[in-house]
Amino acid sequence: MANVSITQKGVDQAIASLTYKDGSMKKRVILAIRQYYDLFDDGISKLQSIDSDELIKAIWDTGDDINKIKSKRRNFYSIRSSINSDLAALSHESENPEKITITSDNIFDMTEEAKNSILSSFSEVAKSGNLDMSQITDILKTITEMVAKIEAESLSDNPTLSETLEQIKSKLLSISEPVEELDEETEIVDVEEDEELEEVEDVEEIDDDTEIVDVDDEELEELEEVEDVEEIDDDTEIVDVDDEELEELEEVEDVEEIDDDTEIVDVDDEELEELEEVEDVEEIDDDTEIVDVDDKELEEFEEFKKNKELARQFDDLLADADKRYNTYVVVPAGIYTVGSIRRTKNKLELQQIEMQKLYIAKYPVTNSLFEIFIQETGYITTAEKKGYGTVFYGRFKRGKNLSTWRQGVESADVKGACWYQPEGIGSSLHNKRNHPVVQVSIDDALMFASWIGRRLPTETEWEAAARTDMDFKYPWGNEWEDARCNIEKSSISDTTPVDKYEEYQNLFAIADILGNVMEWTSDVIDNPFSEQNLDSDKNFNPSKSRFHIAKGCGWTARDNITIGSRALFKPQYTSNTVGFRCLSEYLL
Repeated sequence: MANVSITQKGVDQAIASLTYKDGSMKKRVILAIRQYYDLFDDGISKLQSIDSDELIKAIWDTGDDINKIKSKRRNFYSIRSSINSDLAALSHESENPEKITITSDNIFDMTEEAKNSILSSFSEVAKSGNLDMSQITDILKTITEMVAKIEAESLSDNPTLSETLEQIKSKLLSISEPVEELDEETEIVDVEEDEELEEVEDVEEIDDDTEIVDVDDEELEELEEVEDVEEIDDDTEIVDVDDEELEELEEVEDVEEIDDDTEIVDVDDEELEELEEVEDVEEIDDDTEIVDVDDKELEEFEEFKKNKELARQFDDLLADADKRYNTYVVVPAGIYTVGSIRRTKNKLELQQIEMQKLYIAKYPVTNSLFEIFIQETGYITTAEKKGYGTVFYGRFKRGKNLSTWRQGVESADVKGACWYQPEGIGSSLHNKRNHPVVQVSIDDALMFASWIGRRLPTETEWEAAARTDMDFKYPWGNEWEDARCNIEKSSISDTTPVDKYEEYQNLFAIADILGNVMEWTSDVIDNPFSEQNLDSDKNFNPSKSRFHIAKGCGWTARDNITIGSRALFKPQYTSNTVGFRCLSEYLL
């Protein structure tokens, strides 16, 4: 049902504020929906729904091929969800003042939160008496629309209730009509008096024998209870008692006869509740297993509450501009394919895994988010403790006075390189607040994740989220396409903003998951290239042969990478090509 509380101007303003590139899938989807409104003189109020398959035909030019349409449905729903996330991120003051969203019926509407906010505001302001007539009109129109929606969706099989709602709609619409100016002779009637007059107009003629009873809902319930009372004969004594006495009498009726030997015990309310609980306990035989509250479940619940509070506290510390980079998206529960059949030792074996629903960060952790962590905790990173970090130099290097080209990517351990000066002394985070944080070790990543109530993904969780249930090789599909992520071929030779390639995010709306920076996972494996073992080497040290897995490939990677690619690093490793993103099992 189209919503009368939004306008065509508000819709067009929100669309323009999205600044999607011409030809991008998001632009094509939102324009396909927008074009339907041109078919009506007043599309905002008349357009009630748009068929998803018809939109898919227009967007992907599938014709009537049902198999092609079916294969594009998931893409369409995912893109629609991503557009709604972008609409929600727009400024409500200037870019999306009417809080436009796309409904499950594929039409533009005001968000449910916005509707609830309007109704709540109306309630509060109405109490204070500071509501002008234009505000009342807008709000009553919204209420009318909500009533109509209830009638359409739930009451089609109840003619009586449907008729009642139709009367309510009619009354609301009549109230919400523009109020004409009153001349001096017009009599102003108080609201309560006006309601009484309307009630009188609705009363039909009543014959002399009809008894008129005015009852409210509570009295009606009491009358219905009275109807259940059996007839009382003439010898019955009628006693007038108040509510408290009636409750005492009912309690007395429930008391069984007590013989002289019975001990009467006076118990308070708390003891009575305990006795009632005891009465509800059935007899338990010797074979019955008595299950107490699960300590593990209780611990998990306490952990969830703690993590939720940590996540809330962190989000409260963020500026509005940074909150969007702390967004988490859903990875649905299901069966996912991970791994590779490539002929290399450094690979995850091809396999299918069953995974529960997860919430993963839409973007890698940015410099601005990591800076809040440092400011609040005083944490000192691994690179700062070491005094150096590994710095990679791309083929193209832009300097202050000149630019240089190299034959290949080079690297070196550079003194002073750390998270706030990624390339060593003299470098900085200037214009890099929305770039992924780098020069962080696995320990740094784990510490940050724990501080915000989350954790790092495992390798299989990361890969399943990246490939989606469509089992894609790349975030955008199974065919490599240049300029869809930041790699060595991009000739940028540095990190880029985490949302630079957002239009090429995967079907779960996860962005920047291939290229730009490698991302730490929580998994550790033995060095697959080492032939050392406990039997052949008495001095074998397991801790020195263990490597942490990083996924995603960085800006130094070539174009032969896939989502299945991985890198192995020692725990103390830090460089300007490795960052991380967080995950949680619950929505925090």
